[in-house]
Amino acid sequence: MEVIDTRALEQLQELIGGDRDELVELVQTFLVEGDDIVADMSSALEVTDADLLRRSAHSLKASAQDFGAPKLSTLSATLESACKSGIPDGAVEQVSEIANQYAAVRDELQTYIAS
Repeated sequence: MEVIDTRALEQLQELIGGDRDELVELVQTFLVEGDDIVADMSSALEVTDADLLRRSAHSLKASAQDFGAPKLSTLSATLESACKSGIPDGAVEQVSEIANQYAAVRDELQTYIAS
């Protein structure tokens, strides 16, 4: 696995008392919410809603960090920061890159919880 840091997932599992089933449930919840957040980012671009874009990037940044996806977290943090004064130039490309990275994270997390 290259996109996610499995040590972060192991630490999360320890934090919740070592329960693998609970970790799987948390990962599945993150994946559902992540799909919604990425969709919200695209919607925010369509309606030029910088606040929604910023809030979505903020949410994904924090969750990605918790679930061992540092690159996704960094991309989201960069977008969040850029949205403080409106929709930034290059936002379409940033959201596309985030969506692609999220898809890779999703695939690796699904493989992780299936093993």
